[in-house]
Amino acid sequence: MRTSKLYILVMLSLASILLASCSGGSSVKPSEETTVLPFEDAVMQYLGDYSYTDTEAAFVYEKIEDETDDQGNPFYGILYREIKDLPGVLHQKDFPVLIYFYSSQSSDTGGMTAAAEDLAQTLSGRVLTVSIDALSHRDIAGDYEIEALPEFVLIEKGTCKSSFKSSEYGYWDADDVVEWITSCGYAPDMSKLE
Repeated sequence: MRTSKLYILVMLSLASILLASCSGGSSVKPSEETTVLPFEDAVMQYLGDYSYTDTEAAFVYEKIEDETDDQGNPFYGILYREIKDLPGVLHQKDFPVLIYFYSSQSSDTGGMTAAAEDLAQTLSGRVLTVSIDALSHRDIAGDYEIEALPEFVLIEKGTCKSSFKSSEYGYWDADDVVEWITSCGYAPDMSKLE
């Protein structure tokens, strides 16, 4: 009786070793639907060349071509890239998107645009920051119920997670936007501004 139990145990062990070695590890292969692209690859499939004239652009923190410091180290900064598929960016589910709605006809949004660029830099690798001229894209501004400019909208998995409604503040500044995005679970990495 004892010998037969030992025999069964040895056979089960050998069978499990044989099965594991034949399968080469996991036999489950990810399908295309479940493959997760790295953040940069997922983002770049929606973006095109550099553009500083489009009414919508992605603020992308990347290496500045042919720019180095005295020691030969590359410079990095926010560059504006065209968005080849704006509805695709706003409705995809692979990465969060922070929309910065502004008015191209208002001179007082310049300071906030600089703050939005800094925010994009501190969130790079985790959140794509997109600027949209609300006057040129009234349909999109209407979809997100933009009431005053500038305003911010955070999109996760293709839906609006939260909005920073500037009309709800008597006075606000960039620190209030940082506090809001932090409360949404995306604390900016301020060391990226150094």
